Amino acid sequence: MNARNFAAARASASSISVGPGSLNALHAVSGKVRALLRALFNRRVIGNLEQLSDHELSDIGLTRDDLRFGKSVPFTADPTTELARRARSNTCR
Repeated sequence: MNARNFAAARASASSISVGPGSLNALHAVSGKVRALLRALFNRRVIGNLEQLSDHELSDIGLTRDDLRFGKSVPFTADPTTELARRARSNTCR
């Protein structure tokens, strides 16, 4: 490759640009992926909560029924938000 070809290739490569619409779409997709990964991780945490005794669960304001309900939310939803809501409502009774 001679200098002229190199300069032409460099100029055409620098003219490729990513518009703000593309960046917004990329940001939206990355946010969805992060939320899905967080939901999957938190589902795994529920598995750890199932190993606790009923007394330990009641200390944090949860019951076995709450854990079953948390696992029944849609796969893409974060179950810990529902568990937190139920724990707050259980302690307010």
